[in-house]
Amino acid sequence: MNMQSLPDNVLVSLDSLLELRYQASNIFHKTYKRSSAALSGNYSSAFRGRGIDFSEVRLYEPGDDIRNMDWRVTARTNKPHVKLFTEERERPVLFVVDCGPSMQFGTRAAFKSVVAAKIAATLAWSAMSHGDRVGAVLYAGENHEEVKPAGGKRGILKFLKRLVDWNSENFGKQQPEEKTELIDVVARLKRVARPGSLIYFISDFTNLDKKSEQYLSQIARHCDMVMINVFDHIEKHPPPPGNYMMTDGFSFEKLSMDNSDMRNALREEFVQREDNLQQFCKKNRVHYFSIATNDNLQTVLRDRLTHKILKTL
Repeated sequence: MNMQSLPDNVLVSLDSLLELRYQASNIFHKTYKRSSAALSGNYSSAFRGRGIDFSEVRLYEPGDDIRNMDWRVTARTNKPHVKLFTEERERPVLFVVDCGPSMQFGTRAAFKSVVAAKIAATLAWSAMSHGDRVGAVLYAGENHEEVKPAGGKRGILKFLKRLVDWNSENFGKQQPEEKTELIDVVARLKRVARPGSLIYFISDFTNLDKKSEQYLSQIARHCDMVMINVFDHIEKHPPPPGNYMMTDGFSFEKLSMDNSDMRNALREEFVQREDNLQQFCKKNRVHYFSIATNDNLQTVLRDRLTHKILKTL
């Protein structure tokens, strides 16, 4: 198959991700809380925020926070000393993006994989405008790859180009007979995610398993995490009885939806998966929302991310 002949709502294009730069500037506009710290980064984040790095030790002065006392130096010199810290001017923003077989599906507007890429690109452009570094862990089935965090326009372009190429390289690959566990992907994320990082996990989460949840729970203790569930309308609202043509890009088959048990099972699978995700996120203080392939991307990100998630922190 000629990949270049596929429309960009089936296989995401670099041009479509570059165009999102000008829309992304409105996503986080005036949504951040004011910081009470004397030293702040390029913007005040409602998330846990950037980490702080040790700078130096100096003599205690009236008004210094006693919680920053350096007791070892104080004991050695018999004079009270405090530690000084500087807040990081940037924070790593990591995207975990699912490009696997289950994401290469769509009945309205675009494939789930395309929507996931556009979500990542929009949030990456926004992160760049606030001076943050962007990195990723991309995965598709058993394969995964790390994109190390980098700042500025060059870092964003590197990430977006690899995201487009990764989608193309894994497009049309067959689904393994058994669902692939995400433990290797999440284990790699655990190694690269520095404390204070902001992580966006974008997937349909059909392969999320208990082992991976344990790792994600550990990561969430030290990082801010947002899990974004991308779904197709048909998964939540199965179509009425009838015969429907389906294609994997290579061949066509007729799918019968006359069986009411099949339609109910499809709906129940989605409801159960979403309920499990919500319970996991609530338990581990992970922020969660879902987005359909035919939703207005900018509206959903603005309403469900900034208005709902940031206000709860």
